Amino acid sequence: MHTAPSFEELPSISPPCLELETWLRMTKLPYKKVIVTAQSFELAPKGKIPFIEYQEKPIGDVFLIIEMLKQTEGIGLDANLTSAERSIFLAFRRTIEENTYWGSTQIRFDIEENWQRYRVLVARALFPDAPLEVS
Repeated sequence: MHTAPSFEELPSISPPCLELETWLRMTKLPYKKVIVTAQSFELAPKGKIPFIEYQEKPIGDVFLIIEMLKQTEGIGLDANLTSAERSIFLAFRRTIEENTYWGSTQIRFDIEENWQRYRVLVARALFPDAPLEVS
């Protein structure tokens, strides 16, 4: 799994990376965590993280990765749910993802104190050897 670096108690600074890593841990699928840098984004099939290499093929997009692993590995965390419960789960998931994205973006980037902390974190993670003033 190619992912963003961790921060404090979080396994990753990136919500999509955190989602995939959490799913992998819940399913108990073995994985190797590779922290990406700015230079390694060229390996990403969609130009973003997270992505995995499965049977020597890079696969990007959390949703696509999870769906592919569900099918190929026969994993179903929701296997015990009825079709109605799966539908409710999907509706809640999409609602939460769509409606919290913009709020979290505003909190991260529009509040000056948060942006300064996040900017330093990302700069150090992606450009560890660059002086902070340049990052």
